[in-house]
Order: sequence, then C-alpha cells, then structure tokens
Amino acid sequence: MNKTRFKELDALRGLAAIMVVFFHFTMGKNQADLGFKLGTTGVDLFFIISGFVILLSLKYVKKSSQFIINRISRLYPTYWASVTLTFLVLLFHSFYFLDFSKVSIVEYFGNMTMFQFYLKIPNLDDSYWTMIVELLFYGFMLILFHFKLIKHINKIGIFLTLFIVLMVHFQFENIWVKRLFYYMPLIQFWPLFFTGILFYQIITKHTNLTKYYGMVILCLFSQISLFDYSGYSKKFIDFWEYAVMLIFYFSLMTLFVNGKLKFIINKPSLFLGKISFSLYLIHQVISTEYVIPILSGKLNFNFWFSSGIALVCSLILATGITFLIEVPYSKKMKNKLYKTMYKRL
Repeated sequence: MNKTRFKELDALRGLAAIMVVFFHFTMGKNQADLGFKLGTTGVDLFFIISGFVILLSLKYVKKSSQFIINRISRLYPTYWASVTLTFLVLLFHSFYFLDFSKVSIVEYFGNMTMFQFYLKIPNLDDSYWTMIVELLFYGFMLILFHFKLIKHINKIGIFLTLFIVLMVHFQFENIWVKRLFYYMPLIQFWPLFFTGILFYQIITKHTNLTKYYGMVILCLFSQISLFDYSGYSKKFIDFWEYAVMLIFYFSLMTLFVNGKLKFIINKPSLFLGKISFSLYLIHQVISTEYVIPILSGKLNFNFWFSSGIALVCSLILATGITFLIEVPYSKKMKNKLYKTMYKRL
C-alpha cells in the first residue's frame, strides 16, 4: 500500500487544526457567530482520522510493544515541548505580575504525564482534554491487537456503538452510567473512531461496500444522537449545526476513500497537516490569554489584526516544535526505545 495515497488526511488534519484555532480565537466573542463557532467540531474530524490511521499503524507492527513504542514516540516529544512552553509562558506571567494562581509545578508534571484527567489535575491548556480520549482509544485497540481480536473489530464496533446509544438514551440517569460516561470519555466519541476504522476498510478492501457504508451511516446517526451527552460542542452550537458538521466530515471522508478529495492536496494544506498536532497543542493559552488580549485590549488594535498576529505566532511556534522537536526527537526516542526493548529480549 502506498502511503502517499493518504496525503488527503494530512490536509484534513490541517483543516481541523485551523478550525479549532479560529474557534478558540473567537470563543465568547461576537465574531464566533460568523461561523467560527463551528470549529468546536474540529476535534470530531481528528477522531475520525485517528480511527482511520490506527489500522494502518497496526498493519506495520508485529508486537504490542512495537505499537506502544510507536505511539509514545509519536505523541510525547511534541506534547512535552508544548506543555513546557505553555508552562514557561504562565511562569513568566506569574513572576512578572507576582501572581502564582495560574501555575504550579504539580500541574506541570501532572500534565506531562498526559494522564492529568485521572490524576484530577487541571489542563494547563484546555486543548489537552482530547489527549486522554486518544490514549484510551489506543489502549483499547492495543488490547484487541494483543488478544488477536482485531479481525472482529466490526462486530465489536457495532456492538459498542449500539450499546452506548441505548445505554445513554435509556439509562443515562443511572449514576453508574453517568460515571462510566465521565471516567471513560472514549465512550462519548466511539462512533467517530469506529467510523475512521470503517473508512480504512473501505479504501483497502473494496468489497462489501454496501455493508461498510451502512455501518458508517449507523455511526453518523449514533454520534449525532450523542450530542447532548458528549464533548463540549453542545456549549457552543446547537444540535442541527453539529449534525451538519458531522455530515460534512463524513462526506469529506467518503470523497477521500473514493479518490475524489485530491483537490485539497497542496503545499499549504500539507504544511498545515504537518504541524497540525503541535499547532493544536500550543495555540490556545498563548493566543487567547496573552497575544490577542494584549493587542486588542491594551493596545487597541483591531480584533482581526490581533488574531492574525496570534495566528502567525502560533504557526511559528508550531513549526519550531514540529521541526526542532517532533521530527528529530520522535525518531530518536523510537530508536532508543527499540534498542532498549531488544536488549532485554
């Protein structure tokens, strides 16, 4: 399989990241009503893409330890760099204004684990909330891979999708259901991840397409039905806006697997896709708590000019993290972990 065939996914990652960025820039402001509030659903597109990529990743590993190493080396260098930079900005603010209410060393190290949700430690940047959802998904797929259950992923996926929908709509007032939904946030977005898995099979198997598209449609309606129970979108958009955005994302993926999305592939979109992870992680606190408020508030610059400067700053920081940290150190970490693993063997 030629991986270059999937450049569309890089472009879609870039689209999702930019949507989230402008959603945060305009959040709580009148400009959000210009359509930017719809960017809250950018994470939904990220989750679909993650579902697609997971089977591709598992195809190239033979052991569970390889998958773990690949995921750790892919996520943590970029994440650590972003958390550290955000912490340093908050620390500078604390020393400059002698106000240490926004930062603590405990929060920093808690965030560095990526498991701050379970440690009951606040996110240094609100964008980090999706990381535990991704980790839970990787963990679930790792279990299926380890016990050789990936071949049953469609049956498992359909069962979980239907179970989640029925559980939420008929038993959500049950305290144990609420706790499960809260402490296992993957449940809230499972249909999206499973959709990505289905699209991967559509593009690779080319058989039983009616069955696969039928399951995709089931996932679409299932996720839409979870609107009132999942994520943060319900705080910013209504049910129909969410439904339209999901239909849009599912349509993009359908075009992609049918080879009809190549028009989005260009240097700018691929570049945004390349830096999308770091851009997603680094943009919010620095832009919305410092750059934009200082420029538009204290210096009285136009909001859009201030947002443009914030975007440029975010792009520069994301580019630096990607090419100075992610690209070299992800590879070094992977090689180091592989050597350590093989030495033990």
